[in-house]
Amino acid sequence: MRARLLSILIFTLTAGLGFASALFEFQLHILPGTEGGGRETLQAVDIDKDGDIDFFTGDGRGGSSQWFENLGPAGWKRHVVSDSDDTDVGAVALDVDGDGWMDKAAGSFWYRNTGHPGDSTGGFTLCKDGAQAYVHDMLSADIDGDGIKDIITIDYDGIRWFSVPRDSACRPWTEHRVNGHTLDPQQHGGIAVGDLDGDGDMDISRMDRWYENADGKGLVWTEHKNIDFGRAWENGSGLSGKAMILDMDGDGANDLLETECDIPNGRIAWFRNADGKGLQWERRIIEDSAFEQDFQTLAVADYDGDGDMDIFSIGGPQTVGTPLAFMWENLDGKGGAWNRTIVLEKKMGHEGVAVDMDGDGDMDILVKPWVTGEKFWLENLRISPASLRPSGKHADPGARKGLSVPGPGSRRDSYKKRYSHHGNEFDAQGKRPPAAQP
Repeated sequence: MRARLLSILIFTLTAGLGFASALFEFQLHILPGTEGGGRETLQAVDIDKDGDIDFFTGDGRGGSSQWFENLGPAGWKRHVVSDSDDTDVGAVALDVDGDGWMDKAAGSFWYRNTGHPGDSTGGFTLCKDGAQAYVHDMLSADIDGDGIKDIITIDYDGIRWFSVPRDSACRPWTEHRVNGHTLDPQQHGGIAVGDLDGDGDMDISRMDRWYENADGKGLVWTEHKNIDFGRAWENGSGLSGKAMILDMDGDGANDLLETECDIPNGRIAWFRNADGKGLQWERRIIEDSAFEQDFQTLAVADYDGDGDMDIFSIGGPQTVGTPLAFMWENLDGKGGAWNRTIVLEKKMGHEGVAVDMDGDGDMDILVKPWVTGEKFWLENLRISPASLRPSGKHADPGARKGLSVPGPGSRRDSYKKRYSHHGNEFDAQGKRPPAAQP
């Protein structure tokens, strides 16, 4: 199997802020044989319990549902979970029945992992009495505080959550309404789940407002329309974005991080939870719309190993011109100073997730394009490859997990690229290029 590899080494400094930025080194791995299934949400988990990262995806809208098995140096193998799928793009991986195997929920269907996921005839059992059909976002969290993860969805008809029974029976999940169909404005994507008022239960946000879990059981919700963000599609489809609830500045209160997507000039911002109760927000713009990117991805992790959260995103289908992938380094650890680095050009991504693909202890990024094309991942080379020891069922001396490793006769292509940021230009080794000769 032929591997296509691209080495990218970027070094930048942020001018005028007094912070030196990290050295980012990523290697691009194209995953041959992973075409298709590019519509549905990417779920990177260990599906077959062999110790490495596989992933679920699917065609959505009546197409097939698939998972891709990580074979280590041998590449990736596509498995069909089901020929029937009834979601839009929303899906989530979770252990529905508590048997220790990762199942998949997508729209109103859920697929039970029988413990033999590679079996073409009995790997998964289809249950058609799950959540809501044709949803855009689908998340899992414990909404009612019973210790079992529930399912949260959004589509044009509003936000719902579903109580998930902890067994393998194919019976209806109980639906609970959070809100109805809103037209002020409408939203079809961009929810997040977390504790925004500090009372210990799970609340739900959308782009321009959040819903307080007033009784702690998910039965009574209070709307707070106090988040200044989000721009609607010109075609009338409403707001869309990616969102995450996390403590960005380390003050003990959860904040809100959001991107704008499905538009050609998206922004990224985080909102400081000033009073710790979600009633006073301070907006901090991380990226404006100058690059004309459709920010479909929000992959947050400590990529440089300094103990705080950095941000990755990549231009999606509505991007104007060249799609770009960015890393924003959290320079002060409190979200007050950011350094932007372009880490990849000319590859579009509909969704990317932060995950340790090769098991080396640092966070990599797995990306899928929109609808068609091969998936790819960006290997974080912060931890030296020479120090790695392979593990897992497919371990092979000299080869790491998750890689499309070149075999005999294969070709490894790499290049070094020069980037210019903030008026400081460095080559791929972090050195200034020689001055031009008169």
